[in-house]
Amino acid sequence: EKIMKNLKTLVESQFPLLEGGLERGGDKKPAFTLAEVLITLGVIGVVAAITMPTVVANINERVNSERQANIAQKITQAMEQMRAHGLLNTQYQSTDAFVDELQKYLKIAKRCDSEHIADCWPTDKVTMSDGEELEVSKAKTGANLSLSTETNNVGLILADGASIILNYNPATDPIDVGDKVVSIPSEGKSLPVGNGKSKLFPYTTTVTNGVDFVMDVNGGKKPNSEVAGRARDIRSFKIAQFSEGGPDCSIYPNGFYVEDVGCVVNLGVSAHYNNAKEQCTGINMKLPEKSMLYSICYKRNDNSNIPSEGRFWAFSTFASDYAPFLQFEGVCYEGSDSGSSSSYGVICVE
Repeated sequence: EKIMKNLKTLVESQFPLLEGGLERGGDKKPAFTLAEVLITLGVIGVVAAITMPTVVANINERVNSERQANIAQKITQAMEQMRAHGLLNTQYQSTDAFVDELQKYLKIAKRCDSEHIADCWPTDKVTMSDGEELEVSKAKTGANLSLSTETNNVGLILADGASIILNYNPATDPIDVGDKVVSIPSEGKSLPVGNGKSKLFPYTTTVTNGVDFVMDVNGGKKPNSEVAGRARDIRSFKIAQFSEGGPDCSIYPNGFYVEDVGCVVNLGVSAHYNNAKEQCTGINMKLPEKSMLYSICYKRNDNSNIPSEGRFWAFSTFASDYAPFLQFEGVCYEGSDSGSSSSYGVICVE
């Protein structure tokens, strides 16, 4: 009650016409009451509380899109300089080899290899486009960026603080100094700017055909998410997105992916050791080393594609006699047998 009384006194001192205050002529004029003023201020406060988050989200969305376009332009300009110096007229065998040259034309504050990729990202986890979380440390290869290439990724923190995880495709066609360069897309990329609207931003050119990457455009600030919608701060350069999935193993008959191993094929047959090696070679694969076969065996309870039991040949550099095998049973155990007279299962890996 005392507070309201003091507030009333303050309002009347500042607005003398309120509550029937007098004008110079002494005539009373109708005015807003204190209660009406307070109600109006309360309504304004409620409306502001409801609308401000939307306004802020729209602003953030526009800022994030501007930063995305800015990072894209920096990579494009650096690779344009590489082309001018004849450094895109060859195919690099790995992302690391490519970045060795890229960093001569791009200001980089920190670089991380695939085994320490999380050291170049502001958060330990990200929310993928499907809403699930992924530990950044798992984003080691192009497969973990939803790309077809299985080359290792490289993490970069640019001089302006932007974080990116980049992958280079060794199968990219070379671009020579005199080759024609065109914008992609030609009119600029349409990016969200809030209120459901989009705007065309200058983007990239054909000099970046060999690379794709994900970028965090606002550092460690939330939401650390790829989910489409306002304020999404993890953006794709072209099509790259974080992914739990492994390489595309559908190119192999009955192929499936096993984490830490790669593409695996269980041929579903029994064969002598030498014949087993030949069958794997016939599909551009090989018998797994014993340690790799152990990794497959240990994961059989988590992957329905892996046989739950049986004996399978492991690769050996020795003669086919007494070739090693692994028994997929219990704790998984190894042995050796005559490779020329014994027939065991055939599992192939890349």
